[in-house]
Amino acid sequence: MEYAKNNINLFLVFPENDSECTEGIVVSDTESELIFEWIDENNNAPYILHLTNISNSQTESYESESTEVAITLKRGVIYSWYVTGKINSSSEVWSFYNEGPGLESTIPFPATAISPVSGASISRTSTTVNLIWQSEDLDNDIVGHDLYFGEAKDPELYGIDIIETRFDDIPVVAGKTYYWKIVTKDSVGNESTSPVFTFTVG
Repeated sequence: MEYAKNNINLFLVFPENDSECTEGIVVSDTESELIFEWIDENNNAPYILHLTNISNSQTESYESESTEVAITLKRGVIYSWYVTGKINSSSEVWSFYNEGPGLESTIPFPATAISPVSGASISRTSTTVNLIWQSEDLDNDIVGHDLYFGEAKDPELYGIDIIETRFDDIPVVAGKTYYWKIVTKDSVGNESTSPVFTFTVG
């Protein structure tokens, strides 16, 4: 069975994006159960929920005939998730922190692209681009970002320990496609890596 991740026409509801989720049913000291919910006006069931543990980058998939599914998760872990439907439908990617017992520090949420948004096409006359992103951390202790940028789908390191959530005046060439991602770092050495974003010039 094929599932396409193209148009955004599924809408995530819960757990909310960039949130600290405390609503789960505690199963044990290390696990809790959450009910994931989304909206689909086109009834593209069955659905696949893609769930990634940010700390170890492991992704698991869960199939559901309805627009919700109960999943047992590790506590004290940041997850990202999105849903794909049967026919050419997909949601955005959201992240959340599944509350755990007495953790001293949490990993930053993966950065999201603000400008250009991923998949955008900027003006063909552009000779430079300003990359802008958003990063969040429940501990509010982000100390810097590493920027990876280039024409390869796995871009190379371009800037290190960037304090601001932007990097200006990067040279670009008309007709080319560029890829970028952000590694967000906090004060105790935790890191998160964003998805690879892309944009085209012209």
